[in-house]
Amino acid sequence: MRTPRIVDAMNYIDDDLVSWAVEYRRVPLPTRLFRKPFLKACACFLVIALVFGVAFFCGKYGNVVSSPFILTAYAASPDGGSTTANVLEKCKQVPISKFETESGLSGFVVSYNKPDDTLPSSIIVFCADNSVQEQIEEISDITNDLTQNYYFYIPTENEVEPYTLPLFLTDIEANLICQYKVTITQIDGSYYAELVEENIMERVTK
Repeated sequence: MRTPRIVDAMNYIDDDLVSWAVEYRRVPLPTRLFRKPFLKACACFLVIALVFGVAFFCGKYGNVVSSPFILTAYAASPDGGSTTANVLEKCKQVPISKFETESGLSGFVVSYNKPDDTLPSSIIVFCADNSVQEQIEEISDITNDLTQNYYFYIPTENEVEPYTLPLFLTDIEANLICQYKVTITQIDGSYYAELVEENIMERVTK
């Protein structure tokens, strides 16, 4: 079409159509799809299924059972005052010190809350090589808490730092077996304890 005819034809174009063409914006595909009620319902169903699926797998494979035990490490105050008790947690180092028994044994002390308050408190002395394993009445400088059971851990001469203290605790009432691993490391002349492993399993009963 020649230029004069094009100019003549443009005189017949409605100004409203030109304005509409200038302001026209294509609607995004997701907006056009969700205008349909059926697709909206499908999207809602998928979201609900995803939420329930995540919750199911977390409940099936995640560690949803909380530990009934609280582990505590004991350290002597630097000024020679009262002994401090620090709760053991993962990724957190807390002070721990060596204490002595009446018979002269030297070792670290870790306690846990008794699962049965009707049973008496106990103090178990043991070594990693099982060369010493006995029960005693008290530990010097530590007041016996009747709500706690104590482990007095004696590292062997050939044991290399960090020392590893494995604990297997059973809660018969809750039908649980709890496995813990505590490491003891010396830093700048002081010892620090850390909970590095915690596994909670149901007891197999017949």
